[in-house]
Amino acid sequence: MRQILKKAGADLVGFSNCREYFPEYTTAVTIGVSALQIYRLQRTDTIQAMNEIMDFLNLQARQMFSEEDYGSWGTLFSQEEFSRLQNFTPHRELAIKAGLGVLGKNFLLITPEYGPRVQLTTVLTTMPLLPDSPLDFDPCKNCDICVQECPTNALKDYFHEELCTKCYKCVVVCPRGKDFEEIQIYAAETAGIWSTLI
Repeated sequence: MRQILKKAGADLVGFSNCREYFPEYTTAVTIGVSALQIYRLQRTDTIQAMNEIMDFLNLQARQMFSEEDYGSWGTLFSQEEFSRLQNFTPHRELAIKAGLGVLGKNFLLITPEYGPRVQLTTVLTTMPLLPDSPLDFDPCKNCDICVQECPTNALKDYFHEELCTKCYKCVVVCPRGKDFEEIQIYAAETAGIWSTLI
């Protein structure tokens, strides 16, 4: 499944036990796509492109489970804002359990490959899959660039949601990930789009 989803366009795929969040399911499949992949398409409708990619991967996973006669559920990425109150999925927590990344000082998922610049979608299933192990690394050791660069001090000691303006400077300035240098070009060219991408 991991290979099939990556061939279909996923950059990251991880499995975790999700019973503590969703007792009726056994496994969460968390799928990540880098913002870099979306920007490289150079489409003018970046948000639509992002929705298409994320929804396609979500549906691909659900179809695979259906073909194996296992139940599955997962809110489509494009519909999350509409269903958040009723069907909240803790993507970040499940991604951390699945070993895709760790919680950073910006209180976002920090992945080794793309830093915090990833989109996540999750599919829950009744298929028992061997869970991945959480990562054992500290990407923020000796680094507090995001904390220092936050214009409202929303990252001091913990996440002050009431101070966050969703400028996403903490996402762009994070030096973790192989995409860091290239993403700076896109971020400069498409200022203002980060609040809809991350």
